[in-house]
Amino acid sequence: MEINMDKKYEEDWKNFCDHGDIGDDWCSEEVVQAILTWIKTNIEFDDPILDIGCGNAAFIFQMYHKGYTNVTGIDKSPNAIKLATEISHQECAKVRLEVCNVLGSVPSDAPDSPLNKKYRLVLDKGLYDSVVLASTSTEGSQTKAKHFRDNYVKRTSQLLQPGGILLVATCCHTEEEMKQTIGKNGMQIKYLICDM
Repeated sequence: MEINMDKKYEEDWKNFCDHGDIGDDWCSEEVVQAILTWIKTNIEFDDPILDIGCGNAAFIFQMYHKGYTNVTGIDKSPNAIKLATEISHQECAKVRLEVCNVLGSVPSDAPDSPLNKKYRLVLDKGLYDSVVLASTSTEGSQTKAKHFRDNYVKRTSQLLQPGGILLVATCCHTEEEMKQTIGKNGMQIKYLICDM
């Protein structure tokens, strides 16, 4: 059963407004710290970073408070971005947050869209897993999963600067599976395999 994430983020937004609770993060604190450690070692503070499927943007705010100044978060859920924007005011974080679907097409009339820019780091801490899992739970799943993977590789590779890195945190795939499915195109990909 697929979860309606926009509805979940609407509930999280109401809860944040009423109680100050920012909601859940997909990743455990251990995974978040592993990602931050990797970023600190490999990415400069002013390098452009894009978090695809940022949700409530809690991770983006951690990066911002550690000194990363060129961070953008996108999510296809308008309610996720509404929640993230509210949290950004509380956090006094100057980050860019926009409703965008990295797997969709880029409107030609939106030249300043985050999807029309190039990044040193594109960060995915759950989008790949969630869409592959959703696409494999229905009839015709192999075809849908292959279409998603092909589109994912095409879109994320278009977002990377020369020498840019796609960092994928996954708890549903092994490194070998990732190399066989999305790692074949010559992109520089870093996998962070998470234990559930």
